[in-house]
Amino acid sequence: MSAPQDERRHPPGEAQAWCEWWHLDFARDDGFGGFVRLTLYPNEQRAWFWAYIVTPDAPGPIVVRDHEVALPRGDALEVRADGLWSECTCEVPLEHWTYGLEAFGVRLDHPLDALHGEIGDRMPVGFDLEWEVLSPPFDGFDFDDQVSHYDHYEQAGTVHGEVLLGRERIELDGLGVRSHGWGDEPWYPGWGYVAFQTRERAAATGPRGGYVWRGGDHVDGVRHAEPSGTFQRDDGPDGLHVRIDDLSATAAFLRLVAIPLVGAHGGVERLDRALCRFTVEGDAVPAFGWAEWVP
Repeated sequence: MSAPQDERRHPPGEAQAWCEWWHLDFARDDGFGGFVRLTLYPNEQRAWFWAYIVTPDAPGPIVVRDHEVALPRGDALEVRADGLWSECTCEVPLEHWTYGLEAFGVRLDHPLDALHGEIGDRMPVGFDLEWEVLSPPFDGFDFDDQVSHYDHYEQAGTVHGEVLLGRERIELDGLGVRSHGWGDEPWYPGWGYVAFQTRERAAATGPRGGYVWRGGDHVDGVRHAEPSGTFQRDDGPDGLHVRIDDLSATAAFLRLVAIPLVGAHGGVERLDRALCRFTVEGDAVPAFGWAEWVP
């Protein structure tokens, strides 16, 4: 079971490609959402930083991506680069995190423009966000699976604060899943992951299983979750059905993000992600979350 000390940075393993990452997804019920991810490669003396925002009024995302960031100093998760400052701060372990960003990003006309130079309108991007816990942590359902070896845990929560896009300030009051992992990069051919939640329920599934949280202080691990769907390389996925334990859901894909994995290991060159609205069988209230896969 994850403990408060697991929130800290971990001593690196011996492999050159050993990494450690902190990730936050967030979504609002009108189709506004995004994610931020900091990945450290201490044996290569560099870090990756991602911040992606999708909006209901534009098909392309706003992108802040840098795969050549200097490692943060000490134990802080603060990074600086040309046109980029960000800090992820653990306020209370396993309960409360804050995320700050001041950067320049680009708004893409189409998600796949990310794979052709990320050329778009340059704009200021920032946020001041807080994540607060809803569910207890679930320890990684996909580590040490003979393909990718890592430790990992994640939690469902609420996300609130402010997002800056150009001159526009957007108030965010939504939901979000936070995860932390260390070891091998998690992606490989065939990789897929889905996570969604309401304020009373959360669920996720990966290649080796998943979990369901039904409120309270217990998370049920499920070793045989079954995600299935059809994904189109050009325009994004056209459908996805998820079964986790006795929970069944169908996803409507709202916005697509394509991420070039420049400098990744293991031959994986691209990761696709989609903001989704989930219709959960038996629930009147839709759930929101993100799906990701290696195309």
